[in-house]
Amino acid sequence: MADPTPPAAPAPTPADSQPALDDHLARGIRALALRKYSDACDFLAQALESSTSKYGDLAPENVESLVLYGKALLGSAIAQSAVLGGAAPGAGPGGGGEATSTAGPSNGAATASSSTPAAAGPSNPNFHFGGDAEDASGDEGGADSDGEGEDGEGEGDDAPAGDREDDLESAFQMLDIARTILTTEIAALEKDGKEEGEERRKREEKLAEVHRLLGDVATESEQFDNAVEEYTSSLSLLSRLLPAYDRTLSELHMLTALALEFVPNATTRAVQHAEKAKSVLVLKLGELEGVKEGEREEKTRREIEDIKGLMGDVDMKIEDLRTIPTAPAPTSTDSALEALLRQSSSAMAEAAASGAVNDLTGLVKKKKKAMPEREVVEEHLEGGGKGGEEENVLVVKSPQGEEAEGKRKAVEGAEDGKETKKVKVSDGQ
Repeated sequence: MADPTPPAAPAPTPADSQPALDDHLARGIRALALRKYSDACDFLAQALESSTSKYGDLAPENVESLVLYGKALLGSAIAQSAVLGGAAPGAGPGGGGEATSTAGPSNGAATASSSTPAAAGPSNPNFHFGGDAEDASGDEGGADSDGEGEDGEGEGDDAPAGDREDDLESAFQMLDIARTILTTEIAALEKDGKEEGEERRKREEKLAEVHRLLGDVATESEQFDNAVEEYTSSLSLLSRLLPAYDRTLSELHMLTALALEFVPNATTRAVQHAEKAKSVLVLKLGELEGVKEGEREEKTRREIEDIKGLMGDVDMKIEDLRTIPTAPAPTSTDSALEALLRQSSSAMAEAAASGAVNDLTGLVKKKKKAMPEREVVEEHLEGGGKGGEEENVLVVKSPQGEEAEGKRKAVEGAEDGKETKKVKVSDGQ
């Protein structure tokens, strides 16, 4: 009898899986551009799965899927903050040519628009840093210019699914893997003596983008020290790759300043980065105004006006940062006291661990409360009652110490013709 079980389908070959990978990527990028983060996460997760099954877990070919998936997860987390009232509408990754990004958590103080398409970050826009690249038209996802999706629906956030903290954690994991792959690639190029060239430049630009997104994840997670470190790493890379007047540098300086605003005693550093952000804008303004008035395009005029208004906002932020109170430096007395307290706490902990702590509570003397003395009651028979009958008489004597005084008063009362009080107890009781 023939085996009724159908033969297993052959494993997909690279040629078979590539169309599926490309399709998932295209759909994910499109959903990300339309801020449909739930759909973007689904498509890009499938793209990453196809890529890892085809190339391996840590293959350089996985970087694009990892970065896009990290953006989608970060956008989903920010969208969930918006549902809770913390983020501004329209903020998040993949929002077109000037994607919105913020330093600070969803309820933070300022927002900046990145020149990099689909850049992610928290929202609540007060600062908008547009990019310099004219080709950053937001067509990364292939979205139509009218913002309509495949089903004809307009652009807008969809209802995000999942837990916000889980999305942030997953976004960090995806971006951290991408960072590891890119760092390994750049190190290999350095080893081969390829310290210059387009190939290395592309990897360093992508690594700078990953550091930037990791900074946004840290900011959204309110880990501001980590955010400053990631933004600084991105700045270090891009400062060598971009001209000094590129507004992306201004944005990164401002994001760093806004993150430092939440770091204790970092006001001076925050002001320095804000001033550097302004200096980049000044350079960019000079570059734009170098074109003669009659030769300026409309886009250039709008950008000049935008930069002038933005510089005023940056000046106001610098003044705000300078008015933030800082904790006074500890004096020598404070340091000595703190060291003494630490030493005492350490000694107590060591003594408790060794069981050498003496219990002194038994040596503390407590004042005892005076107990009231019981009254002495005597009973005897006396005659002279009604009908000549004997009576039981109870005599209450004063407590010890007052007995003599009581007797003295009784004698004085008898002399005055007064009788002492007697309690009669009738027979039978």
